[in-house]
Amino acid sequence: MQRLSKQRELVYFIVKQTNTHPTAEEVYQIARKSMPNISLGTVYRNLRQLSAEGRIREVQFGSAPDRFDGMLNIHEHFICTRCGGVSDIAPTLINPTLPGKIVSTYRLDYFGVCETCTSKKC
Repeated sequence: MQRLSKQRELVYFIVKQTNTHPTAEEVYQIARKSMPNISLGTVYRNLRQLSAEGRIREVQFGSAPDRFDGMLNIHEHFICTRCGGVSDIAPTLINPTLPGKIVSTYRLDYFGVCETCTSKKC
């Protein structure tokens, strides 16, 4: 693992402290508030490096932009098909078993309409 540069440390902190699963663009906009000279390329590079090191997780939901998740334990996601929001869900599958196979990890995503969009009638 590489040591954290100031830019990488900031990107890491943003992803770890955010539960919205931000895109690179969202991380960039937040990072610029405290480090105005940071570039979008630097944010992308650091997100990819942190993901490759296993410090954060890169998640994809269809054709939407990649998002980044600071929660590394096994969990599931709910994706709102109206607003695009992503939220974490506690695992519903506990120790999934598949005959003749060993499951080391899995990913389960739910798609639907979130409470906010339901109440606002988006």
